[in-house]
Amino acid sequence: MRMGKLVQLRPDLGVEELGDDGLAAACATGDPAAQSLLFERHVDSVYRYVARMRSSDPAAIDDLVQATFIAAFRSAGQFRGAKLQSWLFGIASNVMRTYVRKERSRKRVATALAEQPPPEHAHHDATDVDKLRDAVAALPPKLREVLVLMDLEGETGASVAQTLRISEATVWRRLADARETLRIALGGAL
Repeated sequence: MRMGKLVQLRPDLGVEELGDDGLAAACATGDPAAQSLLFERHVDSVYRYVARMRSSDPAAIDDLVQATFIAAFRSAGQFRGAKLQSWLFGIASNVMRTYVRKERSRKRVATALAEQPPPEHAHHDATDVDKLRDAVAALPPKLREVLVLMDLEGETGASVAQTLRISEATVWRRLADARETLRIALGGAL
């Protein structure tokens, strides 16, 4: 196992002045000021990513974002100089995958215990934004995560490949598949 180089903070240099690499190194030492600053710098982008991937209630999104940062703080010593935001997106993807597995299990138990079928959902007129949000939410997770990272978060193909630990060719194929699926779902409106 290769150990990363420890970074010693200069007493005259505050965490506010650290770049992302230094901030991750400070987080690896358990520095609460560094953890707070890392959270402040990246919470908005991680929240947007999680919200776009998980079209669920705000409380669940908040829980997933919090779990992402907890996992990031625990594994900060493993950060190896990639783009910190991409690294956080990778952690968020793993946290969401775990959540989905647990959620499926909870739903199976709840369904087995339910005595009556769920009530019919009332139909409503959705705006174009609602239709698009629903179509994105309906994408298979592997297609949705690439679409969200590239088209909505503005990440590069190489960055997404590194974040998801897949080849860049797979990223581009999934993006094309996601866009085509959305185009069909929206009746060619894209």
